[in-house]
Amino acid sequence: MLSSEIFCANCGAANNPQDSHCFACHEPLQQADPEPTQIERLLRQRYRVLTRLGQGGMGSVYKAEDTELGNRLVAIKELSQKGLNQQESHEAEESFKHEALLLAGLMHPNLPRIYDNFSDSGRWYLVMDFIEGETLEDYLTRKGGKLSWSEIYEIGIQLCAVLQYLHTRPTPIIFRDLKPLNIMLTPGLQVYLIDFGIARLFKPGQAHDTIAFGSPGYAAPEQYGKAQTTPSADIYSLGAILHQMLTGIDPATTPFAFSKVPGIPVSLQSLLDQMLNLNASQRISYVEMVREYLQRVNTKNSSILSSGNRSTGTPTSNPPAKQATPIYTPPTPNQVAPINRATAANQPANPAATYPANTPGQAATSVPAYNIGTPRQPSLVYVPGTYSPDANQATSLPAGAGLPDPPIPTSYLGKLICGYSGHMGVVTSLAWSPYSNQIASASYDKTVQIWDINNGQKQNLYSGNLENAKSRRIEAVAWSPAGKLLASASDDGIIQVWNGSSLYTITTYKKQRGRIPGLAWSPDGALLASACKNSLHIWKPETGETLATLETGYGDINSIAWSPDNDRLILGHEEQHVEIMRLTQQHTWKRELLYTAHRGAIKKVSWSPDGTQIASGGSDKTIHIWEASTGKHSLVYRGHTGTIYALDWSPDGTTIVSASADGTIQMWDVSDGQWIFTHPSYNPTVYAVAWSPNGKYIASGAHSHVRIWQATEK
Repeated sequence: MLSSEIFCANCGAANNPQDSHCFACHEPLQQADPEPTQIERLLRQRYRVLTRLGQGGMGSVYKAEDTELGNRLVAIKELSQKGLNQQESHEAEESFKHEALLLAGLMHPNLPRIYDNFSDSGRWYLVMDFIEGETLEDYLTRKGGKLSWSEIYEIGIQLCAVLQYLHTRPTPIIFRDLKPLNIMLTPGLQVYLIDFGIARLFKPGQAHDTIAFGSPGYAAPEQYGKAQTTPSADIYSLGAILHQMLTGIDPATTPFAFSKVPGIPVSLQSLLDQMLNLNASQRISYVEMVREYLQRVNTKNSSILSSGNRSTGTPTSNPPAKQATPIYTPPTPNQVAPINRATAANQPANPAATYPANTPGQAATSVPAYNIGTPRQPSLVYVPGTYSPDANQATSLPAGAGLPDPPIPTSYLGKLICGYSGHMGVVTSLAWSPYSNQIASASYDKTVQIWDINNGQKQNLYSGNLENAKSRRIEAVAWSPAGKLLASASDDGIIQVWNGSSLYTITTYKKQRGRIPGLAWSPDGALLASACKNSLHIWKPETGETLATLETGYGDINSIAWSPDNDRLILGHEEQHVEIMRLTQQHTWKRELLYTAHRGAIKKVSWSPDGTQIASGGSDKTIHIWEASTGKHSLVYRGHTGTIYALDWSPDGTTIVSASADGTIQMWDVSDGQWIFTHPSYNPTVYAVAWSPNGKYIASGAHSHVRIWQATEK
């Protein structure tokens, strides 16, 4: 599990074991001790070493038994400080401890678990999962250098999943050394990412890394400078690995130059070009986009499975010419395709799948795959990001192979438009500008951030609540219909109205005590409604003058919404009820209806654009559509398996988008409850979704990240 390459002590670049000088800075390399460390006793009076699995420039990895837990097999990573001076020894020790702490806080099916971390006789040890298998590097060698598409897809999707997990931690983790040697494969093609020795935490605003690291061929160009590496560097490395698995060409032989891949769809070549762009700012931005593109390429080529099988070659140390050998058979209509357990658990629903009408949200059972035609040696080598005369044309396929896939459409339902990761805490609320070009996002980090959906760039940051010592987070944000003002509420009961351009605070409202989960502008922009515990206040945003208050008898109010006619509000209560209250011209209240069909707390309510229907959802995992005038429900949507935290109507009133603790965001038809689309959140709970006023986009917030995705087919 430990790299056998030698890291340069001067610049950190990874070199081949036989090299005497660093390829990057040309400084002499310190060779690893070729003799294995001898351990003839129990480590920590607990771990019995069985054999050495591998050795690198900084130590060894052993297979061992945990004698305290039924001789469970574990892997033990040992840090060797032989030949290091005092400063180097200290730095190596700190790096080793850094890896242990980094891994200890992570939990993912594609990461090894950490069980112990200790020192013994002057050496440091890290105890982790023993993974029965081989590195991707060894697997590629055994397979003749390249893999079938079914294998590439299986491995690629899992790598996307684990990188997405790392990149979306509260403080993103950049792996920085993604290469076949650091990827373990079990016999069932379960992927494990190993060796976090040079992974680092990404700190927004930090300009530099402490030291440059990388492996030749796989490391992005920016890793050889002093600029801080970003998730984009891992995307470059993933592109290099995908290219190697497709072509059998080791990228270390021609760093930063990748051959055009024969016989693949234009869309897949385009994806590789974007991932391998030398300019990090022009590279594909998010690994979830890579995952989405791979899935679409895989899905759209299912029809040529039986006609285009890709060669894997004969295992040999020197890969010979390949022979086409079918290795993957598509499932028949009544079969279920074999899916790796970890991949299935982390794989988002297929946009092209169809669901039975009576089971909305149920995952499809078959996964189509694409087998590429017999490859030929490339005739052109070019640098990604530069002009290629046939960059937009598919390389011709061998006789009998399937037709190339057309380019990935520029517009389709669920397409990721933009992502924003500027928050340092959970995103609690989202609000669109009236012109659908900006988003305001509120967070546990006590800020509201306004950003452009076209490029994901932050345009303004409001931190008026930071001075409130008792405030821990912003609970809600709402944009005025005129687009000039915003209101934000914190969990200490303080609401602030402020100018979205100048950030000037116009009003601070302090007449409620406790968290404010409900905050809404009246459609005419003249009033604000705010809910706190079991009380509702109506007040003027420019002056803070309270016009009406209401104390309810159905527990805390979790959600509120104004009717389009400006006269009524719906209140969603903790005690299962939904109220419709009319605000009279004398600022008194009249209850018009009480809806009691739910069997759990109401977490979200929303009024249809025409004002005739109401959608309500909550802890009973259902969403009810019912008539505002009679309370008669027309539909109960049961597609989710967790508490409903967010929902919104499309501007035309035909569709609802809903999000749940089950980790899915679902679109469905209001008229019949027919499932339309499931968008993955990559985080267990989504607390906010919002449909853009122009109907084109949906914004969703999961953990500290916000994604804008396309809500229409075109």
